[in-house]
Amino acid sequence: MPIADRWKRLATPGTVIPCRSMTLLAADHEPPVAVGSGQLTVESLTSIRYEMHGLPSDVRHALHALNRIHGDPYDGLHRQRLQVVTEEGLSLLGGWTIPKVYVPESGGEWTFSGQIEGMMTDEPGGNQPGTEVTFLLPREHLARIILRRFFPRPEEEGATVEHRLSVLGTEVIFTLDDAADMLTVGAAASEVLPLMFTEHWLGEPLRIMFGQLIYPRFIIRALPTRTMVSIRPSPAWRAESNACALWHGDHILADASGFWQTYAGLLTYIVSARDDQGQPNFEANKVTALYVEVIQAARGSRWVWALTFASAVEGMVKILVPRGAHRADVDSASVEMLKRHIDEWTGGAYLKGVAKSAVSRALEITTATALRELRDAGTITPDQHRAWNKVRNRVMHGSLVSPYSSAEDDKLLVDLIDLLRSLTRGLIANGGPIPQRVIYRNGITL
Repeated sequence: MPIADRWKRLATPGTVIPCRSMTLLAADHEPPVAVGSGQLTVESLTSIRYEMHGLPSDVRHALHALNRIHGDPYDGLHRQRLQVVTEEGLSLLGGWTIPKVYVPESGGEWTFSGQIEGMMTDEPGGNQPGTEVTFLLPREHLARIILRRFFPRPEEEGATVEHRLSVLGTEVIFTLDDAADMLTVGAAASEVLPLMFTEHWLGEPLRIMFGQLIYPRFIIRALPTRTMVSIRPSPAWRAESNACALWHGDHILADASGFWQTYAGLLTYIVSARDDQGQPNFEANKVTALYVEVIQAARGSRWVWALTFASAVEGMVKILVPRGAHRADVDSASVEMLKRHIDEWTGGAYLKGVAKSAVSRALEITTATALRELRDAGTITPDQHRAWNKVRNRVMHGSLVSPYSSAEDDKLLVDLIDLLRSLTRGLIANGGPIPQRVIYRNGITL
């Protein structure tokens, strides 16, 4: 399912797309707000601007539809949707938008303008159901060197190269087009990698491994009778967040096997994860979401960096050691005896409740306890554990981190980042969280 040249052209910043027809839709089963003509302008890799000139057929309905979002700004369904037909006859759905409207005093056509994040179209034709996502690769980023080393050499200059990876019995195909600055990842639809979910899942390991907001620029969702093609926002990669990458260290340019195993391990965990109702996750996995937060925090101050990494570490520990796991060094029978003793006390019910709650919590594995046991098990290093102990309480309770770099403070931040990496690798190695109540008396082990 190659990306057609016209899609590359349509998605290039600076491209102007004349539209012979543009329709601003209201809610489902309602007449349009207005129909007209105009153009789309690809302003950047994350924004497409439109300008439409036309007249609403029903001014009262148009004003009512346009003003609904202002009455309830938290209901996204009150926004409008943009549909266009280009001069070339290509039908595109522009997605949700909140337009600005200019009504000339002298009468005549109204002007509707605003931004959309992407475009989508359907193309007819039978296909083997599957998903393909294409990511843009900045030429200057280290990821380009890494990927070049881990793909086979092209037979001809500028030719694409492939790597095939088995994940849960399903083949995932990576295609590197170095000349076009693109990495494409695809997979046939299966019970493991179903349509709709897979287009999100395939990019999540890359976000974690490279420490960047990596989202596909192109998505192809192949169905038996048609193909859905989308142009999506593709944020710029920022050097500040390179340190957040899981794929980090002296081995990153040489360990091809480790690279693909890490991707496969992350994807396996992401695909296998389920929400509270036992359903696959359509939104980003919790681990991916934690990495997205630290990636964005990397652009802030050193205090924001330390605060977010310390919180992300705590979040990772809660994923690794879910609720219900008990401490290895506390006897549950003794806890029950102490609670019965508190029940016999003749004091007030409120204090009884406080005391019993405190005793019950003694069984729980807190973040500090879990990290200490993971240190003893060798999953994390003493320096990483020390960094969290020293930084976490300080930054969580309002103490600012020095804005100036020093050997001591920089080591704390680096050890904190390494701690998050170690916990992530532990999660991959374990195949997911430690099962509840499978924490033995010799401590937490992965």
